Amino acid sequence: MSADPATSDVGLATLKKLPAMSASSLKNHIGEALLKAAGNGLAITRHNRPEFVLLPAAKYLELQRTHQMPLEALSAEFDAMVARMNTPSAQRGVNSLFSATPTELGKSAVKAAAAQGE
Repeated sequence: MSADPATSDVGLATLKKLPAMSASSLKNHIGEALLKAAGNGLAITRHNRPEFVLLPAAKYLELQRTHQMPLEALSAEFDAMVARMNTPSAQRGVNSLFSATPTELGKSAVKAAAAQGE
């Protein structure tokens, strides 16, 4: 289970930088709230705690784009890794690995460790 960003120290500090308005004030002063939210957003509070953020549509779409970019990058990296594993050379390596004796595996591990230390 992940921590709630709104209750983390960084999350609270970020929310405190936003202009804030209580939920009841929002209900009674929606025009004022929309003007305040037009910049980077407006924190909507309940019982003096930020509960929601009102954002301009463009800001929300920007957040969605930046949220999707890492997933797309990871997906491309995964696809490239699968493509590298589906080569004849990789298949020979896997076959060699599963047919190796414990002694051969030990020698290979020592050799790999030495190569990493260079």
